[in-house]
Amino acid sequence: MQSHPRIRQLLGLALLATIAIPLPARDEAPEYNHAVRATTVLRTTTDVSGAPLAYPTGGPAEVSGLVVELPPGAETGWHKHTAPCFAYILSGTIAVEQQGGPTRTFRAGDAFAELVEQLHNGRNAGTEPVRLVFFAAGVQGQPFTVKSAASK
Repeated sequence: MQSHPRIRQLLGLALLATIAIPLPARDEAPEYNHAVRATTVLRTTTDVSGAPLAYPTGGPAEVSGLVVELPPGAETGWHKHTAPCFAYILSGTIAVEQQGGPTRTFRAGDAFAELVEQLHNGRNAGTEPVRLVFFAAGVQGQPFTVKSAASK
């Protein structure tokens, strides 16, 4: 049985399209069109201490986004996050002290998953203001940050 030439042509084009369209690799940002550029700044399954991320339950999910600014010498104060939180440093240098653990320093362009359920303190370690974008993936109506009077 012979197939119709138009059907063969359409099948050939369909096969060519599936071969010719590159799909993004797992670690690449998606492509939208030639005018839009997406760059992955963070992809992780753990916080900065290596603890696995676990999304909270117990209510409707809520994502909060903030721009946080610390003047030179300012500190966040000792606190912990109850849900996964993520930061992207826009400017400045911040040192994050972990109670009973290391101090990690982040600079403009760095992105990281914040410590969860671990006391820490962020301190502007430079001479210019620190500006960062902060996102929390928490539960609606529940705080994602809890202050503490702890010291090192």
